[in-house]
Amino acid sequence: MVDALAEIHRVLAPGGTLVDARPDSRVPAYAERRKPRGFQRFGVVKTSRQELANDRASDLAITRVVREGLFKRKRAGRFWHRVPFDDLADLRKYLSEHLRFVHRAEWVVDSATRKRHSNDKFVIRRAVRYELFEALRTRM
Repeated sequence: MVDALAEIHRVLAPGGTLVDARPDSRVPAYAERRKPRGFQRFGVVKTSRQELANDRASDLAITRVVREGLFKRKRAGRFWHRVPFDDLADLRKYLSEHLRFVHRAEWVVDSATRKRHSNDKFVIRRAVRYELFEALRTRM
């Protein structure tokens, strides 16, 4: 990733902006049932071990190019992204095939509640972290 960030720096004019946005594995994702007014948390969805390692490597790459003086941090934050599902079965199928998440949620409601609401609409709500960077002029 450091090579990719160096290439981005090469093509950005000094003062140009790099936007880094990626899932925030520091915060768990949530399986939620859509209600008429809002959402009900049904479970916690953790990030897979492999993706946690990839996220750490990305963090280190960003730290390295900032330390090397290619970019300067301007702003950072987080927003929540919802992935919709027609029912609980669709959500479970998604988790079973997804590489970022572990394949099963840790449910916070009992099985009777899950069964009663299994045909309701569901979402996975996950955090997305972003940072804005300014490309710095490098010495030749």
